[in-house]
Amino acid sequence: MNYPQCIICYRSVGWIGLIANIGLSILKVFVGLISGSQALLIDALYSVKDVLTSFLILFGLKFSKQPLDQEHQFGHGKAEFLFSLIVGLSMIVITGLFIYFEADKLLSGAGTTHKAPHLIALWTALFVVGANIFLWYYTRCVAHQINSPIVSILSTHQKSDGISSMAVALGIIGSHYLNMPWLDTLVAVGECLDLFHLGVKISWEALLGLMDVSAPKETIQKVKDLTRTVSGVKSIEDVLTRRVGQDIWISLVIGVDPELTVEQGKEISLWVEERLVNGISHLGEVSVHFKSADGSLPELRHMENEIVEMRQKLSQLQAQSDASRKGSTP
Repeated sequence: MNYPQCIICYRSVGWIGLIANIGLSILKVFVGLISGSQALLIDALYSVKDVLTSFLILFGLKFSKQPLDQEHQFGHGKAEFLFSLIVGLSMIVITGLFIYFEADKLLSGAGTTHKAPHLIALWTALFVVGANIFLWYYTRCVAHQINSPIVSILSTHQKSDGISSMAVALGIIGSHYLNMPWLDTLVAVGECLDLFHLGVKISWEALLGLMDVSAPKETIQKVKDLTRTVSGVKSIEDVLTRRVGQDIWISLVIGVDPELTVEQGKEISLWVEERLVNGISHLGEVSVHFKSADGSLPELRHMENEIVEMRQKLSQLQAQSDASRKGSTP
């Protein structure tokens, strides 16, 4: 976290998202019912989704930050990915049902017979757009500072909510001023499709996190660049990374001068670890091992010995084969 104030937002982001989206959900449902706007009613699903996400944030952030224990020796960071998967699958099921009913209503012609929504739905949609823009900026800042997958999901949701509410407003305008009352139902179907797609995306990203997805390419490149700045590092032999909730775990193998002692190699490894801890954000665990650099004299000698041993084994097998062939000849 870059600022001391971030700890306040970190602790309150779940509650703020929960309370704000409960209020927006109730507002959308109430106005949607009295104005006759199908799109605004479906738009309430966006806020309901964010209520669920905020609720999971309250438990997910608290649970994922529990200290290591005997049963969870690598921490509880993956809990956030599990909670994200719950959100994604819930969205797929709920919006799948709404897509079926709203599309059937539109195709059957029911959407062309109802009246255009009351203009109160338009002003409500515009108010919701402004509220979601504020929540998007707020949650995006928190997600960036604490590197939380589930808060990042909430931020993405608030942005999509704002876009959805803007589409609702445009649909209501079209229903009133372009004499297309079915446009409101069409927007509702489009919202359902968007929510379904978002649920699939969230579920896929959560599954990747549960399967130990590696850190972004930019982070891996930064690890290499920082490692090369340490004196004594001759090469980077291997870099392994994985995301564990908010944190990134790194396992690094460096090549050093073969003439160095074991103590000197360990000292260089500690310098690399210190450089990575100071230069990589949200670093949960880092381990640096050392070996003789590829291409060094000990490495070449080892390869030569392996080649000699392989040739000897091949010669022995050939000799045994020849002897067996002669023994079988009458």
